[in-house]
Amino acid sequence: METAFECMCTQCGISIFLTPPAIHMDDPTNARGSLMENTFCSLCGGPLILVGRAGDEPFYRTG
Repeated sequence: METAFECMCTQCGISIFLTPPAIHMDDPTNARGSLMENTFCSLCGGPLILVGRAGDEPFYRTG
């Protein structure tokens, strides 16, 4: 079973969960906070950033 990754839209802020075949990056496991290539929000069409593995604590959360 493939691990899903959480991506966040930089325009509307929703989270989208994608599996590695849908992620267009050299190495998504080491790309937290990186802008996705050719992958866009299904709601507004905005660019996505990679947050991390689904279920892990997001890098942008504190405390």
